[in-house]
Amino acid sequence: MLEYKPCFLFRNKHINTCFPTLFRKINIEYKRERIDTPDGDFLDLDWIKNGNDKVIVLCHGLEGSSRSKYIQGTARYFSERGWDVLAINYRGCSGEMNRKLTFYHMGYTEDLETTLKETSQYKKVALAGFSLGANLVLKYLGEREEYPKNLICGVAVSPPCELVSNSVQFRKRENFIYRKYFLKKLKEKVKLKSEIFPNTINMKLMDKVEDMEDFDNLFTAQYNGFIDAIDYYEKTSSINFIPNIKVKTLILTPLDDPIMSKKCYPIKEVDENKFITLEMPKYGGHVGFASLFSKVYWLEKRVYEYVNEIEENK
Repeated sequence: MLEYKPCFLFRNKHINTCFPTLFRKINIEYKRERIDTPDGDFLDLDWIKNGNDKVIVLCHGLEGSSRSKYIQGTARYFSERGWDVLAINYRGCSGEMNRKLTFYHMGYTEDLETTLKETSQYKKVALAGFSLGANLVLKYLGEREEYPKNLICGVAVSPPCELVSNSVQFRKRENFIYRKYFLKKLKEKVKLKSEIFPNTINMKLMDKVEDMEDFDNLFTAQYNGFIDAIDYYEKTSSINFIPNIKVKTLILTPLDDPIMSKKCYPIKEVDENKFITLEMPKYGGHVGFASLFSKVYWLEKRVYEYVNEIEENK
């Protein structure tokens, strides 16, 4: 197994987390496809097709997209090694607002299931998620009685497995930069929703929101059928679904991830499930694994190494 050995700079968890987003230069060319969802909305899917018989489906994190650096890095690495790539953009994340009042959330696996139907022509499918997308992948794999016949494995990078304790961790002073960043983007998106759906969202209260749990109480839970934010967190935490996963899966979470609580490391659950491998590198930050001089990051190498090993044994 590859080992991540960062330079001194990237042994700082916050620098490692932020560096790729701010400074990594990568620009992948996709071909976009828009598909309709069963409930009358749409999804924008970004493809790299090279006529291969295997494809990796990539699921981004909170307020990310197919343009997120970790998605593009993984897409490029796989496409250069004989894989087609499908990068999903969640509702409202493709550059165009979706049609429904709500967009996506930590446990909305229905759109992932819809996306996977678009890969039925492939002989082999791998599924990889990052942060929020990692929670989605694990929840999807744990809640389904049957998988698509061509699904060979899953990968979850930095999944916030236990969302109640993760919410507490996220409120710590050291994480104020991440809170500010995500809340700004989410509140802008909700403002657009309020203009499309007038008299539905209390924007006076929304403008005062300074915490993710408050945002989830006011918007996510209210418009997605949950009692409140805690109910939402409890019902969508992937740690509850990990025991039921029945396909080879890698969970990769660095020990220095700044936004992960101790309960987000599912050691006990993994020990009791032979299908899952848990790796906890000393460094890496949150979906970071940054490098100063290499255009290829350790993260995409490790994801490929795992998936390739599974694929070769199928």
